[in-house]
Amino acid sequence: MTGERLRGAMGEAVERCVVEIRSLILRGALFPGEHIRQVALAERLGVSRIPVREALKTLQAEGVVKHSPNAGFTVARFEEHHLVQIYLMRTLLETELLRSLPVPTPEVMDELRSVNDAFASAAKAGAIDELIALNREFHFRIFALSPLELVRAEIIKLWDMSEFYRSLYAYEAAARERAVHDHHEVLAAIESGDTDGLVAAMDAHREASRTQVLGIIRRFSPMGAVSGTDSDRRR
Repeated sequence: MTGERLRGAMGEAVERCVVEIRSLILRGALFPGEHIRQVALAERLGVSRIPVREALKTLQAEGVVKHSPNAGFTVARFEEHHLVQIYLMRTLLETELLRSLPVPTPEVMDELRSVNDAFASAAKAGAIDELIALNREFHFRIFALSPLELVRAEIIKLWDMSEFYRSLYAYEAAARERAVHDHHEVLAAIESGDTDGLVAAMDAHREASRTQVLGIIRRFSPMGAVSGTDSDRRR
């Protein structure tokens, strides 16, 4: 194998490891705060330690994992006030991005409806892994319509950082039903060209997720209920 082909194969292995490690975190196979054992992880993924190590460096840059000289790599763990800030940044950036969306073509609307129909079916069936993947696809297809590519890149980082915590909503039936309703509101606003309505619908959708996630964290963390400020909770 030539040097160029070797580098290409390694790049593909690293990219696959990034996707699979992120998926393990998202599904709760690797928990926030858990030490990542690279040898065991490499065996689990069927690769050598090199692509695993490089993938972990990529995820470290995204804020998904953390590294310290003594502990090595661990899954990032966020306190309530950290998640409040992530949602605040998402609100600011996503609002600007949504206001930059062009009028969608009928083909684009059909694609969005198709993804959302699949999302609704997964929600009804309680197919959690599929639901989470389709939720991400739905939002990112909308974000991809914007010309603000740098803003979109920052939004993706924020989503990646908090993916595990946001996925918690998928395990509660009422939250799934609310998400399906919210997605329909978002699509209606996009199709009608109602930018203010779109921003309002997405704000409501995001706030429902935020409330759900913080509520779960508070139930499992005695300190959760007192972290953050009152003004943070009202945002």
